[in-house]
Amino acid sequence: MSSAENITNILMIVLMVMIFILMALAVVLLVVRFKSKQKDDKDKITDTNNKQTSDAKKIAKEYTKESIFKFMEFEKIQDNMIVQKNGNRYLMVVECQGVNYDLMSETEKVSVEEGFLQFLNTLRHPIQIYVQTRTVNLNSSLEGYRKKLQEIEMDLEKKKNAYLKKLQSGEYPTEELEKEFYEVTKQTNLYEYGKDIIANTERMSLNKNVLSKKYYIIIPYYPEDLGNGAFDKEEIKSIAFQELYTKSQSIIRTLAGCEVGRKNNDIRRISRLIICSI
Repeated sequence: MSSAENITNILMIVLMVMIFILMALAVVLLVVRFKSKQKDDKDKITDTNNKQTSDAKKIAKEYTKESIFKFMEFEKIQDNMIVQKNGNRYLMVVECQGVNYDLMSETEKVSVEEGFLQFLNTLRHPIQIYVQTRTVNLNSSLEGYRKKLQEIEMDLEKKKNAYLKKLQSGEYPTEELEKEFYEVTKQTNLYEYGKDIIANTERMSLNKNVLSKKYYIIIPYYPEDLGNGAFDKEEIKSIAFQELYTKSQSIIRTLAGCEVGRKNNDIRRISRLIICSI
């Protein structure tokens, strides 16, 4: 073999080694870039999660108890009173039971009108009459009716079976069988009546104009009426409660003359209801 061929073979071997080294370096470079990209994506996801967590904390921080009370325009409910304007206004709310004026006789209507006139004439302080109208949701009533109807149906089946057994046995007198038949008939009529109530209630639930009304009298008190006397907050609160309680009891007694009664004794609960609805 000549020296030229030896040199050629050496050059080929060197070339192949260099190509192999270049391929190995390319693979290593691709692996490094892939790992670097994975790390960047992971850091990006972490930053996004941290940002979302930070945004959530920021939103939660924005909707604090203080800001909600500021939006509702009252500070708290204490001693059955709604405290507004940093203690510069107190409210007490009485829920009233309405009367069906249209179904009354003429004598009853006159009595109600005279009682309401007396109520207006005896007022010596401002009040607000608040009427709350809401759409009636009959779904809960329907569920209760259906459960009760199932109980009636089960009781009906038991009475039917007991009556048929006694009738087929032939061991019972006619009087007792008639009594059992009467009970079965009464239970059947009750079951049919329940089915009619459910059907009528379902038809009513399709009507979106079924409304219920609630009536409230709101009584305010302003501590500025005390004048320039030196009173602390506790004394002002106590005086406000006494004044509002006396006024509310007077209104309740006067409204009783026109057959309007207080519907609920829990003024605290009614106060919350009013505040959430205004």
